[in-house]
Amino acid sequence: MWRWLRRIGLGLGGLIGLAVVGGLVAFAADPVLIGRYWAVMSGADSPVRVDTLSPLEPVKGGVGAPLATGEIAAPAGLQTAAVGMEAPLGTQSLLVWSRGRLVLEWYAPGSGVTSKSNPASMMKPVLALGVGAAVDRGLMDLDAPLGRYIKAWAGDARGDITVRQALSMSTGLGHAPFSLNPWSRYITIWLSDDVNAVALASERAGPPGKGFQYSNVNSQLVTIALEAATGRRLADWLSETVWAPIGAGDAALWLDRPGGAARGYCCLVATARDWLRVGLLIKDGGRVGDRQVVSSAWIDAMTAPSPTNPNFGMNIWRASPHAPLRSYGPAVSFKVPAKEPFLADDMVYFDGNGGQRVYVSRAKDLVIVRIGQARMDWDDSALPNLVVRGLAEGETTDRSSGAPPP
Repeated sequence: MWRWLRRIGLGLGGLIGLAVVGGLVAFAADPVLIGRYWAVMSGADSPVRVDTLSPLEPVKGGVGAPLATGEIAAPAGLQTAAVGMEAPLGTQSLLVWSRGRLVLEWYAPGSGVTSKSNPASMMKPVLALGVGAAVDRGLMDLDAPLGRYIKAWAGDARGDITVRQALSMSTGLGHAPFSLNPWSRYITIWLSDDVNAVALASERAGPPGKGFQYSNVNSQLVTIALEAATGRRLADWLSETVWAPIGAGDAALWLDRPGGAARGYCCLVATARDWLRVGLLIKDGGRVGDRQVVSSAWIDAMTAPSPTNPNFGMNIWRASPHAPLRSYGPAVSFKVPAKEPFLADDMVYFDGNGGQRVYVSRAKDLVIVRIGQARMDWDDSALPNLVVRGLAEGETTDRSSGAPPP
């Protein structure tokens, strides 16, 4: 018996030794990717952990008008209901803007007004706003082929994909399936130190404009095209045309390496109030005060249903028509539930990993920001519907008491 136990022990020791040697070899081959990979595996990529993102490139902010806050008191117990639902989910920041003022601003212990987060794909609508600024200035054509801007794809069939198709996630490019292999395309587009090379190596799987498939590659290709069209780095272009004009504070983009490429599909490090200002820009048709930051025509085009998915516009999601299980496309098995139809059916929203959200309803003059721990059980309609109901109850109470609405 002891002989067999000894053999088992030697076998396990050998396997552990091989794993250690394999890890050391992998680290030596690409220490940046492997270092980031282990950080992700250990949970250090939490949206509220930004200290592990390196290197970062500043996106300079500007001085905007103070946000109207009134008494920062949610009507009719809305704060109690919303916080009661969100706090157990690991929410760190919860903001609600309604009818011209911030009526709810709540932070979990350890978080506050100056806290910054990395809400993942909430960056994608900001990228679309940057494209809108380029289109408004005549520097970019929405229906031009990517090959016009991406010289590596000039004369390549993939270069026929249009900017609009890339923003609408209908490129026809092959999607990298979920994988934990650190060398897979799924991981390398996320963690590689040459993200543009990974994106440009994507292969066609079908004709563009014929099907929807949400993919980080599509947004990275838009980033490459935008920088080529404007002659500016993404951080500088966004600062000049969007971020500073809306009065957001200093933010940062995660680069693949020092002086390298920005990830245009994710990882804009900013405060919850900054994200509120982006939502307000969408809500107000591209306008901030007396300044038209992005044309109203662009906001309308960006938030309109795309030809291949009525629940998606250009890098932004749409609440209508109701999708009880929202799909990211046939190559992704994971789906996000919305158990109820949205009470504000004109709502559009930013989708960041695991429930990072900015919800916007122009009809209801409403913006909701939620930042917190990633939740794979997130229900898209729960929070916005709770807020809409709470605000409606508050208005009913005010009318019955003879008080003016908030």
